[in-house]
Amino acid sequence: MMENNDTIFSEIESTETEATWLQGFLTKLLDFAIDILFLFLIYKLVPRDLFLGIARLGSGIIFIIVILVATVYRFLFLLLFNKTIGMMICRVKFLNKGLQPLSAKEKLLSIFRSRFSKIRYYKEK
Repeated sequence: MMENNDTIFSEIESTETEATWLQGFLTKLLDFAIDILFLFLIYKLVPRDLFLGIARLGSGIIFIIVILVATVYRFLFLLLFNKTIGMMICRVKFLNKGLQPLSAKEKLLSIFRSRFSKIRYYKEK
């Protein structure tokens, strides 16, 4: 039952503003650059013999390691800080379709999210 101050548009009314396309793009670009930085640091820190041994196993293993590094970075930062470094710099946050912070399950899914996901970038206040 609707109260006097409820309208059919009450679900649409919100104090949250969706991030611009540019903010989303810059966030993804910064996170990609940080992924590359982590990979470079791993390359420099891992002993040369171990790296060459992994390289001899094939490009499939290297691809899996690259994907694993990117996934672990995003998941750890989302779990610990609720945002990645790119999101911190661009001042955006993830919210679900109910405009609520993400649950742990949604954080895990947001790592692999597609354009059709209900998780979006929103501007921080």
